[in-house]
Amino acid sequence: MNIYNLWMTRFGALSPLRQVAIMVGMATISSVILAVSAFFVIGLQTPYRVAAVTTGIVVLVSLPLGAFLVGLNYKLKQLAEQLDLDSRRDDLTGLLNRAEFYLQTQQLFARSRPIDSAGALLYIDADYFKAINDRFGHATGDGVIHELGRVIKSSIGERDLAARIGGEEFTVFLADADLGRANWIAHKILIATRAIGRELGLERTTITVSIGISLHTPGQSLEETLAIADKYLYSAKHQGRNRVVYG
Repeated sequence: MNIYNLWMTRFGALSPLRQVAIMVGMATISSVILAVSAFFVIGLQTPYRVAAVTTGIVVLVSLPLGAFLVGLNYKLKQLAEQLDLDSRRDDLTGLLNRAEFYLQTQQLFARSRPIDSAGALLYIDADYFKAINDRFGHATGDGVIHELGRVIKSSIGERDLAARIGGEEFTVFLADADLGRANWIAHKILIATRAIGRELGLERTTITVSIGISLHTPGQSLEETLAIADKYLYSAKHQGRNRVVYG
């Protein structure tokens, strides 16, 4: 951290009263020094010189203080934007959290024509995840969840939405997708997930997921679409896991 950033951080941590006091003090001291210097260098015998010197002092004092305040405001804005982004995403995977997924998916539903499907929803659940935690520890379990998030993110398009909505549960909404594209994406995720165990160095352990697919129908709510995908996910679990099921 350079001196400027260090000073900005320490200054921003002060109370508002102390910040104002420091800025007023700096402005006063700078103005006095400039005024005294001008008096001895050029003299202040005429109104024109007084006006010119006063203008110069205001400019010289306000420029650095203004730049400082603008810089501080910019850093605060960046921090606010980062905090807002963090509040909408899952810490471990970087995917959307449940609340943001619901919000953005419902907005997508609202933008679609009433006679059209908005797309397809994938409900994804890691198989035997508790056994992974019990055998290898929670740190490894977190690594598996992180890698699942990476696999999902790399398998979908820019307009699609992906979220971690529970411990080992994920949802994906594929905008304007038909059942064919949804099935293709689901199998991409299914196949890529099987390599996670090897990538994490888990000997003779294959990580798998079960996926249920629901195609949104016109007028259907997000909750109804999720419920159908959840039903197919349960069917995938019941049939032996490590598979994709849809109606």
